[in-house]
This record gives sequence, structure tokens and C-alpha cells, in this order.
Amino acid sequence: MTKTITINNCKNCGDNIKDVNFCSNCGAKKITKRITFKNLITEVGEVYLNVDNTFFKTIRDLTIKPHIVIDGYINGVRKKYLNVPSYFLLSVTLAAILSFIKERGFDIPSDSERFEKSSKIVQLFIEVTEKFPTLGYFILIPFYAIISRFIFRKYKKYNFTEHIVINSYLTSHLTILTFIPYIITFILGDYIEVSSFIFLLIQLMYATFLFKNLYLISYKKVIIKGFVGWLLIVLIIAGIALIVGIFTGILKEYGFIN
Repeated sequence: MTKTITINNCKNCGDNIKDVNFCSNCGAKKITKRITFKNLITEVGEVYLNVDNTFFKTIRDLTIKPHIVIDGYINGVRKKYLNVPSYFLLSVTLAAILSFIKERGFDIPSDSERFEKSSKIVQLFIEVTEKFPTLGYFILIPFYAIISRFIFRKYKKYNFTEHIVINSYLTSHLTILTFIPYIITFILGDYIEVSSFIFLLIQLMYATFLFKNLYLISYKKVIIKGFVGWLLIVLIIAGIALIVGIFTGILKEYGFIN
């Protein structure tokens, strides 16, 4: 039986919490038990999954009515669903686990090996994002936010920072949703090309569904704007690759690199 400790004052701010479970001043939880393995697991569950089922509610509602979750968060709803930082952290953790399982558990070639004939800038980006998923997210999400803010600029409903929130939820949710399906494809065999294409279609469909409901516009308009967005992404990547290629060529010509 776990021994309890008598607590009369909050350990964080010193306020009286003799007859309550949470401090009315700073909101800290009253801890009356010593740390045990069971208590530690419970605390981890409270942080990542939430005892009130917030985690599963967030997954469910982000799947069937994502605009409610995201628009609610932007407009001040903080307790009903898992917040952006927590959801983002969970997705990054799962992405790192998935990458480890793919390469170590199933010996599937990394994306950088599969795209070794691509330009140096593409190879470098893929290699960095594979080794450091968090860095990849921090690069991609603001980039996606710039694109989505630009293509929906006419509606002026969300600012750039709010588009970062939208794309953080979007990217994190898709990572979490595809975690188990990706592992299933690894178990069935190396169907990475086919599965990647299928998952890409799912991502495009989900993004279309999300922005359609966020902006209350037709699917036709979202698809057209989405096409413009993807075209912009391709042009930007091609432009960066061209500049890097020209710069590399100049350095080689003058003997700065081999």
C-alpha cells in the first residue's frame, strides 16, 4: 500500500491546500504520494493521454470535424482537446519511432538512399529530416503555413501564426493516424512506394476537407487553391535547387570544392 504524505501548503506557491486537491492560486495538483513506478506511469498518461480521455477525443474529432477542434483552439478553447504543443510533441515522437522501426526493425532503405539520384539539396533535406524529425517539422510547418496563408489570403480569416496552428494540427494528426498503417505495410513487406502514394492521397483529401470547413467554401475552390499551393511548392523547391546547383557549379569551376 502506497504511503500518503500530509500536505497543507502548495509546494509551488505556498498557498493553503489542506482541504483541496488543486491549488486555487497556481493550479498545481496536490501530490500526497511518494513516487513509485505505478505513479510515474500514471503521470505520463496524464500528460500525454489525459485521464479525461482528451487524447482520444482529440483524435476522433480531428478526424471527423477538424475545423471544430482547430477553430476552437484558435478562439480560446484549451481544455476540451489536447493542445497544439502536446499533440505536436506526440507526433514527433511517433515519427522518430517509426523511422527507427523502419530502418532497424525491417531493414527498409531510408528515403535518402531511395532518392540518392536526386539533387544534393533534396538529398540533404531528406537526410536531415530523417535523422532529426523535430527539425523537419519546424522547417516544414512554417513553410506550409506561408503557402496556406498565401493561397487563402483573400478570405482574411486567419493570420500567419494561426496558419501555423492549423498546419501543426494537420501535420501532427496525419502523422499519428498513419503510424499504425505504416507499421502494417512494413510487416506485410516493403510496399513503401505504393503505401507512400496512398498516404499522400489521404493527406491531400484530409487537407481539402479541413480547409473547406475552416473557410466554409466549396471543395472546387479548395482543390483549385490546393493545386496552386502545390505548384508554388514545386516552383520554390525547383528554384532553390537551381540556385544551389549554379552556386555549386561556380565553386567547382574556381576550385573551391571538388
